[in-house]
Amino acid sequence: MHPVLFQLGSSPVNAYGVFVSLGYLAGCYFLWRNRERMGMSFWQFWVLMYCIVGGAVLGAKAGFFLVERKMFLEDPWWFVTNWRTGWVFWSGFIGTLVAAKVYQEGFNAFFTPKKRYLPPADYFGAALPLGHAIGRLGCFAQGCCHGRPTTMPWGVSVSSPGSGLPQSLFGLPLHPVQLYEAAGNLIISAAVAWWILPRIEEGRWRYGTAFFGYIAAYSVMRFTMEFFRGDDRGLFLSAALSPSQWWSLGGLLLAGGMLRLSGVRETAPAGRSVFF
Repeated sequence: MHPVLFQLGSSPVNAYGVFVSLGYLAGCYFLWRNRERMGMSFWQFWVLMYCIVGGAVLGAKAGFFLVERKMFLEDPWWFVTNWRTGWVFWSGFIGTLVAAKVYQEGFNAFFTPKKRYLPPADYFGAALPLGHAIGRLGCFAQGCCHGRPTTMPWGVSVSSPGSGLPQSLFGLPLHPVQLYEAAGNLIISAAVAWWILPRIEEGRWRYGTAFFGYIAAYSVMRFTMEFFRGDDRGLFLSAALSPSQWWSLGGLLLAGGMLRLSGVRETAPAGRSVFF
């Protein structure tokens, strides 16, 4: 693991920030390449991007405050001085959903033709896991979101003093859970981009199939990955499951319910979908 990629003068360039930025760029590039298929002009696209990034940042930090509220009450200044750390994916994802809905309603209030939610959201079903996969490489380089100790031959030992790993785990082989999740996200992204989206574009499957399919697949993967995590998972509802596992169960129920309600292998509807 290499928390610092290189020095730029006297300033270190951290691997985490670089990979997260590359993840955002990769997701945006995929969406930009499909902008016309999403039915968006240049300015519509970038207004949506800024809304979504803002929603993701606010949602991810709000989720961290929620699961680490005890730490926040004990030392609120820590959250101010360490604002770059502590992000919760699921709450950030909800933030993007809310931001996209606000964008849609604001656009539809002033412009025609009206924008629908699910047709462009399907493309995010491929872009989000692509960017997430690259961002997880930054977690691996930094040593955060680390795995439990393991006896498997592919266990990874960390000794870099600049990593986010507790010193008590230095030298112990750990599950490279960040790489597990990166690989899982890449598989989901490829399946959505090359298998589901073409069928939606051909009108064989309904709008929303890619979007809700991504949520369902990621929920199952994330629920499983949590069993291999060794970092502090915070508290939410109960200690039986981690906060991310509770979120994953909710995501799976939502996605499964919407796929069942809307149908999958049917012609894409000409009007508004049943949900958005």
